[in-house]
Amino acid sequence: MPSRIAIVGAGPVGLSLALQLRRLGAAVEIDLFDAQPDAAAALADPRVLALSEGSRQLLAATGAWPQQDATSITRIHISQLAPGLAALPRVLLQARDSDLPALGYTLRYGQLLAALQAAARRAGITVQYGRAVQVEGDADGAHLVDEPGRRYGLAVLAEGGAFHTQAPRALRRDYAQEALVGRVRCDRPHGGLAVERFTAGGPVALLPLGADYALVWCAPPAEAAAIAHLDQARQKAALQALLPAVCGRVAELQIAGSYPLGLNAELRTRRGRVVQLGNAAQTLHPVAGQGLNLGLRDAATLAQWLAAPCVAASLGAAGDAWLRGYDSKRLPDRIALLGLTDLLARGFTWQAPGASLARAAALAALAGLPPLRSHLQNRMVFGWRR
Repeated sequence: MPSRIAIVGAGPVGLSLALQLRRLGAAVEIDLFDAQPDAAAALADPRVLALSEGSRQLLAATGAWPQQDATSITRIHISQLAPGLAALPRVLLQARDSDLPALGYTLRYGQLLAALQAAARRAGITVQYGRAVQVEGDADGAHLVDEPGRRYGLAVLAEGGAFHTQAPRALRRDYAQEALVGRVRCDRPHGGLAVERFTAGGPVALLPLGADYALVWCAPPAEAAAIAHLDQARQKAALQALLPAVCGRVAELQIAGSYPLGLNAELRTRRGRVVQLGNAAQTLHPVAGQGLNLGLRDAATLAQWLAAPCVAASLGAAGDAWLRGYDSKRLPDRIALLGLTDLLARGFTWQAPGASLARAAALAALAGLPPLRSHLQNRMVFGWRR
């Protein structure tokens, strides 16, 4: 008989896992649960997602890539705002340097979720909505807390929530920053350009979305609150003062809201027969836009392991050893991204003497060494592989 697994959370990571299992022909039965009342409940979510070319390939393989809704990122301009330094180095990452159609893409959460839901329906995957279930693992498998008689060889938690709503995990850091999110239109067409500007208060990112930019403006909470209460003209002036000239002039700005930023992650994603994916395993700072990409790679690797011919036996007596192997395989990619995003989120806010010069030297080295730049670019697109 095929093994049986429970997936808790029918968001992008949970649905992607189920679709990958179907695509690979994994001999497992899937019970997929979600706390939302129905399939339409989350489709109006306006959040903007940044997905790498590697994630696009994973989603396209399952028939769940909404090409018509995605805006391509073909170039990324990276720099720091450092008053007093006359000539500041900048790094330009370009898709053509790696023979890629794009480095990444932006689209709204609801657009991606709709594509995943449609692909799941075509694959015969059923979601049990309105089920806010909890799972517990034991030596022989896992079960639902409210239905202890329903047994699984494996349970997957893919419902993570936001940093400020989560219980503390092994690795936790409050960055004392808020992310102001919204829309920006500049007087210069973006042409697929994304901008990452590091400031003393936190990074500012402009991501191409349609004809405009999606804005992620990170600042200390008091500063973010003050910005939110400025009139639009003063908001535009404050943002313009932080941006590099490559963006042009800010013509329109709409700030839609804000949320607290932090790191909250588990070093290991497995607890007995329960595996955590996506935000259930790691919540990252949005700098470099790696959170969902990491979760999709987690899901793809787990699906490959579950599709192995020996999966039925592995989820039986040898299940713990099998899951330790999966956890170890994902560890290098996860540790690299946890460390990198933490360094970027904090390192460019350090104001010690000489810190700006050290950061400028690091950017200059990255700009002047094409092999190093290409290596970093490919790792951000496809992850760190062992």
